[in-house]
Order: sequence, then C-alpha cells, then structure tokens
Amino acid sequence: MLLNDQVLAIVGAQYKALYNRMSGGSGGGRLFFWISSALWYGLMVVLAWMAATTLPEIKSADTLEEALSVGLLIATCFWQFVPVLMATTGLSLDLRRLMVYPIAVERLFAVEAALRVSTAVEVLIVLCGAAVGLLRSPVAPWWGVLAFIPFVVLNLVLSAGVRDLLARLMARRGVRELVVFGIVMISVLPQFLVVMAQQGEWKGVFAKYLAMLPGIPFPWMVTAQLATGISPWVPLFWVSVWTALAGWFGYSQFKRSLSWDAEEVRAQQRATAPRGTFALADAIYRLPGRFLKDPLGMLVEKELRFLSRSPRFRLVFFMGFTLGLVLWLPMSMRRGAPNGVFTENLLVWVSLYAALLMGEVLFWNVFGFDRMAAQAYYVFPVSIRTVLVAKNITAVLLLVVELAAAAAVTLAVQVKFPWTKVPEAFAVTLVVSLFLLGIGNMTSTSYPRAVDPSQGWKNASSGKVQGMLLLIYPVLAVPIVLAFLARWATESQWAFYLVLACTMVVGLLFYRVALDSAVQTAQNRREEILAVLGRGEGPIV
Repeated sequence: MLLNDQVLAIVGAQYKALYNRMSGGSGGGRLFFWISSALWYGLMVVLAWMAATTLPEIKSADTLEEALSVGLLIATCFWQFVPVLMATTGLSLDLRRLMVYPIAVERLFAVEAALRVSTAVEVLIVLCGAAVGLLRSPVAPWWGVLAFIPFVVLNLVLSAGVRDLLARLMARRGVRELVVFGIVMISVLPQFLVVMAQQGEWKGVFAKYLAMLPGIPFPWMVTAQLATGISPWVPLFWVSVWTALAGWFGYSQFKRSLSWDAEEVRAQQRATAPRGTFALADAIYRLPGRFLKDPLGMLVEKELRFLSRSPRFRLVFFMGFTLGLVLWLPMSMRRGAPNGVFTENLLVWVSLYAALLMGEVLFWNVFGFDRMAAQAYYVFPVSIRTVLVAKNITAVLLLVVELAAAAAVTLAVQVKFPWTKVPEAFAVTLVVSLFLLGIGNMTSTSYPRAVDPSQGWKNASSGKVQGMLLLIYPVLAVPIVLAFLARWATESQWAFYLVLACTMVVGLLFYRVALDSAVQTAQNRREEILAVLGRGEGPIV
C-alpha cells in the first residue's frame, strides 16, 4: 500500500485546515468562498465543455495532434509557471515537522507529488473535458485517452521538484533575485516574440528556430502523438523517458531538501557578508528616527529592519519593479499602440501594479509577520494606533523606494515618455495607497493571519481578503480614471492634479475613519486576534 493511514490522516487534516482558512470559517466568509469558487471553476468547466465538444469535430489526425500539442503545452506552462508568478506553491510538505513520523521517504515524496494537485485543479478539469472529447473523436483510438495519465504524473513530480529547487534557491541572497528575474523573463518571452514578429525584427532568426521545434520530442508533443495514435511506439518511448526523468528530478530534489537547512544557509551568508554592508544598512534603518519621535520612530526602524530581512518581502519588492515593467512594456512596443494609453503612461501602470503587488506584505495583513509577537503591542506602553501608524509610515517609505526603483528601471530600458509622468506616477500611486492603507488596517484587524516571513512562496493574506480585493480594486480605480478624464476633457494638467488633490482629501478622511475603526476592532477582538496570530502551522504548508 503506497499511502498508509498516517499519511492519509495528515493530508486529510491539512486539506480541511486549508479549506477552513480560505473559506473564512463560517457565515458570510464561507458563502463568499463558495460563490467565488463556483465562478472560477465554472469557467474551467466551460473550457472543459468546449474541449469535449470541439475535439470530436476535428476530422484529421494531424490537425487533432497539433491542437492537443498546443493545449498540453498551455497546461504544462500553467502547472509549472503560474504558481511561481503568483508567488505560491499551494500545499507542500514541511519536512522538519514530518521527520518525526515513521514514514519512508518514498511515501513522503508520493504525498508531496499528490499535493501538487492543489496548484493545478483547473488543468485537471480541462483535461477531463479533453479526455471526453478524445473518446468521442472519430480519428483517435479508444486507448488514446490513457496518454493523459503519464502526462499528469509527469507534471506532478516535476512540480514537486521545481518547488523544492526554488525553495533552496530562494534562501540564498542574490541568487533569489536572479531566479525571480529569470522566471519573469521566461514568462513574458512569448509577448516579446509576438511583438517583434509583428514589427518584422529578427524574423529570420525566429523562423529558423521555430522550424527546429517540431523535431524536438517535447513532452506535450509526444503525448499528443500518443493520444492520436500517430506511430504510437516512438511517442510511448519518449513519454516513458520524460516521465522517468521528471520522476528522478522530483525525487532527487525532494531527497536533497531533507538534509537542507535554510537557517544554516542564512547564517553562513550573514557571517560572510562585508562589514561595510551592515554599517550602511544600519544608518538607513536609523534615518526615520531622526525625524520621528519615539516610540513611533523606534517602531518604524523595527519594521524596516524586519522587512528587509524577510525573504517574502524581498521577493515581492523585487517582483514589483520588474514584473510590472515586463508585463506592460510589450503593449507599448506594439505597432500602432496609442502613446497616450501605454507608452506615455507606462510608468503609471508599472507603479500602480507595484503598489497592488506589495499590498500583500505591506497593507492587507500587517500583523501577519509578527505572529505571536503581536501580543507585545498589548503589553508594552504603546497604543495600537501608534503601532498601525508606524506600520503605515513604513509601508509608504518602502513604496516610495519601490516607485523610485520602477522609475529607474523604466528609464534604463530607454522607454520614451514625458518627464512629467514621473511625478504623476508618484502622485497617483500615493493617492491610491491612502485607500489601500485604510482598507488594509481594517482587514488586518478583522481577518488576521499568521505568516512565516521566511516562506518566500506563501500568500500573506487570507483567501477571503483576496476575494474582497477583486471587488475593491475596480472601485479604487474610479477616482484615478476621473482625474485622467478631467485632463482629457479640459486639456489641462492643472485639472488632473486638482481632481487628484480632491481625491487625496477624501483618501485622508477615509484613512482617518478606517484607522479609528481598526483600532476599535483590535481592542475588541484582542484575544481572538492573538489566538489566530499564534496559531502554529501544520505539517503541510
């Protein structure tokens, strides 16, 4: 028996814990969870239905093989890259906690691979629809649908290996940023290829390499060939080879993680770091205390020191000014792209994206990294209001640094836009941040969640808060859109800043009311907040 009762009990308990956390426990939170899940997975069911009805209409085996190849490529990219871009890897084993159980390494790896299903439930739903379509296809053999089984196994073990490899790489300072940058560039490479192809650049080079791709037996290609019955023995051989290689990679990375200690790696890096680095960082940390009185200045310094050492924060900070640029830059490079929407306002879009991305670590769950240490805020002679204001000031300071980095990178890639867009990007983003701070203070006290700051790929806010933000973000965009419309209607920059100034006044009033509400909630729900923040993690994270 591959999985014994102990392992099944651990996995079952953790899945229930994950469900309770994401669904908000009970009442309105659970109702919102079910509605949002029904909408999202309903969309996946629609895609599965389209696959089940479209594939039988294909009358040529070659055309069916090409369609399946493209679909399986998209499925592989979604399974392996989307969790990385979302900075999460779903459920995963915490090896340090599970080593106390008398479970063989092979069984632990089997569970780890099975938990990879949590990162691609959408893919499995669509694959089920494709399987039905293959069974109804007049050109595919009856056994062709069995080709999906090794394809799913391959992605499960590959995802497990990628997760363990990234976990080790993300623990190394400097390497972490390079890995993230590489992942970001790979994820947006198709956009750049499409744009360059439209502009006629490097067309000969692309054509040469695109012509070579069909000759390479990629997993999605050989799986499609096996599913359609085109020369089945050669594709079966390559499917077996790819699955075996993925299994070896996943198991070797998993086994290597057993003897790997992130704290030891960080200690070695701190021991070998130049002394001048610590002196410069210490001077920067103490700078806010020169302008703010204690205890406010001390709390801001504490937040800066803590966040700068958090792998989770550093990861999101780096992604803020890189991922936003590479996502928006291809749109500004398209032939005939309207300059007023993309090129001229590129820095504005990048800055807003960076602010929204950093909201997870700076706004929505400000007590999450403190965890049980948050009880000090109720014991020390410091008011909760002062603590929240200190965290908000820190968020604004770090956001300004993020915007400066985004502006520097945008200018470095030589994107041409008016210099007036630089203060405009700062103004728009800071105005939006006022509302983000107010909402974040309320969500931090109403829906707190303990988060390990050393976990670089774990969500720092609850599923309920993330669902609420889907409704909040469009509302926050309304006053910004009104400011742009005012400038367009009057052809005056003063009209833009006048509307933005009025929005800032409204934002300050909203922040004040939201802060009072958050302070009152923190005082009324003291025991509940501390209980949630002090809740330990399970053996699966």
